[in-house]
Amino acid sequence: MTLTQLRILRAVARAGTMTRAAEDLGTTQSAVSHALRALERELGVALLIRGNHGVSLTAAGRAVSRRAALVLAQVEALEREAAAAREHERGSLRVGVIPSANARLLPPILRRFADAHPKVRLTVMEGSDDEVLEWLETGAADLVTVSAPASPAVPGGTPAVAGLPAGSVVRTLAVDRMLAVLPGGHELGLRLSAPVTELAKQPFIMSTGGCEPLITALAQAAGASLRCHYRVRDVNSILAMVAEGLGVSVVPELSLPVHREGVHVVPLDPAAERAVLLALPADPRPSAAAFADLAVALTPPPVPHDAWRAGTTDSRRPR
Repeated sequence: MTLTQLRILRAVARAGTMTRAAEDLGTTQSAVSHALRALERELGVALLIRGNHGVSLTAAGRAVSRRAALVLAQVEALEREAAAAREHERGSLRVGVIPSANARLLPPILRRFADAHPKVRLTVMEGSDDEVLEWLETGAADLVTVSAPASPAVPGGTPAVAGLPAGSVVRTLAVDRMLAVLPGGHELGLRLSAPVTELAKQPFIMSTGGCEPLITALAQAAGASLRCHYRVRDVNSILAMVAEGLGVSVVPELSLPVHREGVHVVPLDPAAERAVLLALPADPRPSAAAFADLAVALTPPPVPHDAWRAGTTDSRRPR
């Protein structure tokens, strides 16, 4: 018994004649007749009633035809899964990332994915939250990283992301603290935490790389208004300006380089966290889903807040 014989039986059942079934299958009537007779001999039962005006299925033929439909459906599903696996192993994958994720989280994930899937051509595009969300919406990226305020009120829950395309699948990649960045020797650097209301009294250097909405919301929640003297996208530029005493800033912990000169960092008061999320379309490509699975598996859980002291370098901090 072959899949070809089952497909021919189904075609004849639909068409009602061997001639029309042969036309539908792109073969000859004699090939159809030969295949069905061979199937009947193998099964030891008549499947068709042959007449001058066509054919009809016997009771056994109807039973075999129904079973053939199930078998063929399973075969088609298997073929689709195999095609998806082939696509998973070759082609391209476009990943949109926010700068902090690109600097600290993505490099080891990209390396492991490239090692596991050498035929997939990876393209990484760095942009702000708004930019990567637009790339996901337009299909310019197959998956993206975005940030959102962490939701301590919903332990283990996925934070909501404004502007996310409908139906998107979101997975939490990491959670990190928002930290005050101060010039070396600044009086607030001597405290265990920096009140947001005190930061609002200082010239402020606003990060425009994606965290501006979160920083603004933190100030509003504290009843303060930031005095934004500078608006800067690159975190290294922010650190250099803070080190020169031009102002203070707030940045995510993951954005900070391991070595930083001339600046002091302390947690905020009240404490604030943001989540780094992976966002995929409702029906992601297999390679995008595989990348997300690998990324979540490789990313360590958040470090406890007391795992390192502000202003120090500690190997236990997220890398």
